[in-house]
Amino acid sequence: MKRRELLRYTAYITGMAVSGPVASALLAGCKRDEAVAAGEAVYEPSFFTQEEYEFISKLADTMIPTTDTPGALDVGVPEVIDKMVGQVYAEESRSKFRDGLTALRERMDADEAGPFNGMDSEKSLVYLQDQDLHYKNPDTDWDTMPEVDGSARDTYFDLKSQIVGAWFNSEPIGTEVLVYLPVPGEYIPCGDLQELTGGKAWAI
Repeated sequence: MKRRELLRYTAYITGMAVSGPVASALLAGCKRDEAVAAGEAVYEPSFFTQEEYEFISKLADTMIPTTDTPGALDVGVPEVIDKMVGQVYAEESRSKFRDGLTALRERMDADEAGPFNGMDSEKSLVYLQDQDLHYKNPDTDWDTMPEVDGSARDTYFDLKSQIVGAWFNSEPIGTEVLVYLPVPGEYIPCGDLQELTGGKAWAI
């Protein structure tokens, strides 16, 4: 199902129109595909600064690199996040997100291992694994930490969630990596995934 078809389908099954900001976010990848096909210039962020956008792109590429399946950059994840934060988030949420992003970038660039954007792929992966352990450390009393640290932590996991969500909801992943049935058939509630799909997960 194409993104434009998805918008029409969503409007049909919910009985209401999809809002402009959400439609814009969903179609961001569609415009990217068209631009790439036409050999046009690389996407320019509309909300994030170029430096912020490059940082998010580096995060996305490190978390979901290109392997035997398309990576986050291949399916336009940073573009979707730029549209989502800039056009779907409420003004207060946008401001809070940007403050957290600034705190996160400053922390990661000031780290002894940094700056993050200058790391190669292997080093950046190890570094993000360390960040996960740091932010998930059950012994850390975040209530006594400076507010800026909590803001950086929340933004890190917000970005991680958006990166994974945008990747899974992209058209190439939904139709080429996961198992996609545009017209579902027989309902099999407890079937063996290996037998049904060859071990692949279902696309939503």
